[in-house]
Amino acid sequence: MSYNSQVKSFVVGDLVMFTGYEVESPPLAHKIGIVLDIGSGAKPHRLYRVLWLHNGIAVSVSGKHLQLAYELKEQRDTT
Repeated sequence: MSYNSQVKSFVVGDLVMFTGYEVESPPLAHKIGIVLDIGSGAKPHRLYRVLWLHNGIAVSVSGKHLQLAYELKEQRDTT
């Protein structure tokens, strides 16, 4: 499976973590944000407007540089 096929789509309200890199700005690596808006483009290059919690600034970020900050696992009844 290629990397691009593993990139997920996000929805407004998702808690995401930055996993990419930046050249010009201070790094966002491992910062947490909330998806505010879904922009144009196709997966994996779709842009998402993310509000970064560490500084309160909203920035557009490519989906290939984001991952969910958490994932829920199903609980199985073992009784």
